[in-house]
Amino acid sequence: MRAELIDPRDQTLEIDAPSYRVYFWTENGAKEEWELSGADLYEVLEWIRSTASGRSYSLWATTRSPGNVCLVRLQGIDLDADAESWPVWARMTY
Repeated sequence: MRAELIDPRDQTLEIDAPSYRVYFWTENGAKEEWELSGADLYEVLEWIRSTASGRSYSLWATTRSPGNVCLVRLQGIDLDADAESWPVWARMTY
């Protein structure tokens, strides 16, 4: 991890009410996809804990612009992606 002080004046956009996507995977590789809105991160994390039922999951913040949906990974990894594209820590874990 790298931490550095920043100049907050470089910010050009702020989203006060983000939505989130949660992907759950079962042991046989089936995926269940959810979009959550109207909640803060702590509520989303609690929803995941109460819904996961032992399944692996990934959590993403979602932003939209005309014609685009952008996902920002917050937790977990994309188990559908090629393992070579995973971060080093994920390749060592999964």
